[in-house]
Amino acid sequence: MLNLKTFAKTAVFLSLFAGAAQASNEINSSVNDSYVEAGDALQIAIPAMGYFAAWLHDDWEGAKQLTYSVVSTQAIIHGMKYAVGRRRPNDSSWNSFPSGHTGAAFSGAAFLQSRYGAAWGVPAYAAAAFVGASRVHGNRHFADDVVAGAGIAFLVNQYFTSAHQVEGMYLNATTTGDGAALGVTLTNEFFDAEDKAKGFTQKTTVQNQRFELGIGFNFADSFGQIGAADIMPSSAPVDKFQPFSYANYQYQFDDKAMLEIEFSPNETRRAGSLNKSVSFKGKDYRNDQEVYAAFRQWSLGATYNMPLFQGDELTVMGGIGASAYYVGFEIDRKDGGNHYAEDFMRVLPAANLRTQYEVTEHLDLLAKAQVQGWNGDHVLQAEAGLAYHINRDWEVGLKYAYSNSKWKKHNIKYDSQSVVLTIANHF
Repeated sequence: MLNLKTFAKTAVFLSLFAGAAQASNEINSSVNDSYVEAGDALQIAIPAMGYFAAWLHDDWEGAKQLTYSVVSTQAIIHGMKYAVGRRRPNDSSWNSFPSGHTGAAFSGAAFLQSRYGAAWGVPAYAAAAFVGASRVHGNRHFADDVVAGAGIAFLVNQYFTSAHQVEGMYLNATTTGDGAALGVTLTNEFFDAEDKAKGFTQKTTVQNQRFELGIGFNFADSFGQIGAADIMPSSAPVDKFQPFSYANYQYQFDDKAMLEIEFSPNETRRAGSLNKSVSFKGKDYRNDQEVYAAFRQWSLGATYNMPLFQGDELTVMGGIGASAYYVGFEIDRKDGGNHYAEDFMRVLPAANLRTQYEVTEHLDLLAKAQVQGWNGDHVLQAEAGLAYHINRDWEVGLKYAYSNSKWKKHNIKYDSQSVVLTIANHF
């Protein structure tokens, strides 16, 4: 089995200011096939379906909301593309983060779900997920570019879009001591057959779901720490401050227990010249030969959290769950023709502890620690920061996050140190 520490010592990175065009190899080559073409078409077709649904419902208000959502999402994404300046995985430009195609597709899907319900939204979300997968498959984007694009689209949609209802029918909901009370009011307009369906904004008071998008920068040279920097001190990551994103969904039960699901993909790349000849399972690389290398660690985890202590200002929760990890690495000559790749998956049980301290009505101090491990593999994660509640629906936060991963069989140690901006919506 490949020892990644040895592997990492075989690759250095081209300067951060290297030219835009690099020789093609198996790692940074584009894929052009029917899947990519279908994704290109769907990123337009899904928002178009939103306008079609608005036309069917004679819903001019919905069409306006979709327009606001699509335009705002693309403005945010394209502003971030040039502010962040991440190199695309096919090495074609510096505007990889976030994914505009994915943002467009999820704008349409989120609108259809929010405005017209699951009958429209579920197939639209499936198609939008296909668009995101096609961008990764085609080597146009990293997985966290796609997560960021989808997350931005969802949050913007939550701001602009309301559920469509027939005018004259009004829904309301309030919490009670042991659940929620729902009410329906029908006016004469509801029974007037000549009245067309109209849209209006109707918010409920029941909010047991929360979606959080985290966008951060890893300031640690994670790839260098596993060996590359030891023998190549002048090397540096392709992206000096590696951008990344994650999506976190929470569902709170009536007894204050909480289910939490998080998807967090991380990737980094290096390229440069070897300082010695090495060989990996029949793949030979010569001294001074220019190579291209990539490393990825994706995680998908779920935990069930219960309150351990609840005071006036302090809340402590503990949870148990599991996380699935996909870890992969590749190496090839810069000009291609000698590609080596290896990957593996692991599932680790997890336990976490989180605290929340209310400083003011709107400001909280947050901290979280999670330990995952099995059969010599382990992942330690810790974070601390602030969360500011703008109102009952929205909050923003800033935190520092640290992670340490060790994969025993492959002798991989992967650390990260990040500053993360979070945006969350309660619904």
